[in-house]
Amino acid sequence: MGRRTREFDWTSTPVGSPDTWPQSLRSAVSTLLHSKFPMFIWWGEELIQFYNDAYRPSLGNEGKHPAALGQRGGDCWPEIWPVIYPLIKQVLDGGDATWSEDQLIPIYRNGRMEDVYWTFGYSPLYAEGGKIAGVLVVCNENTEKVLNHQRLKESEAQLGFAIEAAELATWDLNPLTGKFTSNSRLNEWFGLKPSDGVELSLAINAMIPADRERVQAAIRRALEFESGGFYDIKHTIVNHLTGEERIVRAKGRAWFNEDRVAYRFNGTLQDITEPETARLRLVEAEQTARLAIESAALGTYCLDLRTEEIVASPRYYAILGYSGPVDRKTAASLVHPDDAPLRARANENSLQTGLIDYECRLIRPDGSQCWVKINGRVLFDEEGRPTYRVGVIQDITKQKEFAEQLTLQVQERTLELRRSNEDLMQFAHVITHDLKEPVRKVRVFSSRIKDEMAEEVPSKARLYLGKIQSATDRMIAMIEGVLDYSKVAVTKELSEPVDLNEILRAVETDLEILIQQKGASVRCDHLPTIEGINILLYQLFYNLVNNSLKFAREGVPPVIGLSASPADMGRPSMARIVLTDNGIGFDPQFSESIFHPFTRLNSKDRYEGTGLGLALCKKIVERHGGSIEASGEAGQGATFIIHLPITDKKIS
Repeated sequence: MGRRTREFDWTSTPVGSPDTWPQSLRSAVSTLLHSKFPMFIWWGEELIQFYNDAYRPSLGNEGKHPAALGQRGGDCWPEIWPVIYPLIKQVLDGGDATWSEDQLIPIYRNGRMEDVYWTFGYSPLYAEGGKIAGVLVVCNENTEKVLNHQRLKESEAQLGFAIEAAELATWDLNPLTGKFTSNSRLNEWFGLKPSDGVELSLAINAMIPADRERVQAAIRRALEFESGGFYDIKHTIVNHLTGEERIVRAKGRAWFNEDRVAYRFNGTLQDITEPETARLRLVEAEQTARLAIESAALGTYCLDLRTEEIVASPRYYAILGYSGPVDRKTAASLVHPDDAPLRARANENSLQTGLIDYECRLIRPDGSQCWVKINGRVLFDEEGRPTYRVGVIQDITKQKEFAEQLTLQVQERTLELRRSNEDLMQFAHVITHDLKEPVRKVRVFSSRIKDEMAEEVPSKARLYLGKIQSATDRMIAMIEGVLDYSKVAVTKELSEPVDLNEILRAVETDLEILIQQKGASVRCDHLPTIEGINILLYQLFYNLVNNSLKFAREGVPPVIGLSASPADMGRPSMARIVLTDNGIGFDPQFSESIFHPFTRLNSKDRYEGTGLGLALCKKIVERHGGSIEASGEAGQGATFIIHLPITDKKIS
């Protein structure tokens, strides 16, 4: 795309010859062409198009490429223009960026209309003078990811249908906590309501006395790692309301962690009271399960460990690249040489655990390669000798490729973010230097007026000059604090004990005029010392107090209260700080969204602000490992509860 962009006749477009382009357009196009992430630009009133090599594959073949380069946006995308143009216009009119995730936007490519899913963001591009002149699109096609998710949901639905079709009861036990859950069918068999909770003791007591010890012994055996975790037993349960007895077959599996301790034990119960009915249900369940296996694109197999013959489904052979049966030796010869040791270990372990589960690469007879996932279970005869292995094989090549692509994108994005952070740090150095210089001049000249014209300046003016000097000192400190904070992500060495009482005194001093104008009072208990960053904690309480003053009720003097107490028992190293006011409050439904950036609950014509104050408060608190929450009622004031880490354990 770099070559195409250089060779393109731009004089035939409204943007003109490249040597006449503004620097902003040159920089944007250079960034786009050098990026490995899919990017697209619309520029100027005609929305002339640029795109890079990473974006090119999304246009497909026999579609819009290469005509899209230098083309007007409306001419290029007629099929989706009603959808995307309002987003473009939103950015051009106000500069507000957009973000859409897994959005279905069909486009014409590969000679036809295709359903394509995108995750994309539109951002403004500024020309010289600060005017928005274009739109930058950073996007990624997620079609395969979305379709895989839909297939997974379909498979889960089919599994649920299979359970219902077979009229199975299900149960799930956490051996570590003793928590036992069941579905509505099992509750019905016990004589309970579908919504009732079930205790493990109740499930045991629902069995007839003659079966209890035998079943409990089978459960204990299944929870031993050496057993392989399998559970298969028949017993009788009784409905405690009707007295109806039901013979069931319980089948389950225990799952073990790295320490060989069972963390889950679940399975099904099948009613086999009437053998013929049970047989029919089994046939139905088998048919439904087969449908689920086919839908999930699984190949099934049965390996005779004595003869090494394989009986498998057509899909199994197709995945291996054959049209008909193969034996174990032939199947093993397809495994990639680098993965052969992994397969050997998995086979050896399966003879001990009864289970096999591994992934490997296959080299098919036609030379193509694929990734497969193999799961199975080993069956043993009465003397403990392995006889068969049954299981499934799945082609996971696309999943592997997606995972690799995702990993590369994450690595590239991480590198871009690292570069951005370095640029931001450099920007912080420059901007803070530029800000300090005029503030320093204000401080110098006000000091000269106070010192050199001491006899000519009235006492009240000297008082005001003192306040100006105090404010400029704090401004310089704040600018330096911003510079220090820009280094936090790198150094992480700026935390120190911060006395919140001193912070609040500084806040009251800075808001002194507004407090007097509002007739407000700030009532504060003793506050603790916090382990944190001084400038950020100042900004936190400045924003909260200023917020309470700003949103005072008309004609009602603001009353702001702060108190501190130890946090609850689960957070002994945290202080709980509560700020209350008697202002206009807010509807409780906004107690969470009030912390979102640019959220405004009131008219900006009546209450000034950017909508960032409380969002910044939340970021500061979370940066200190704490939390903040809000509650209130319209017209009844607001309450903010902040948890922060303490250095002194005594909080009065």
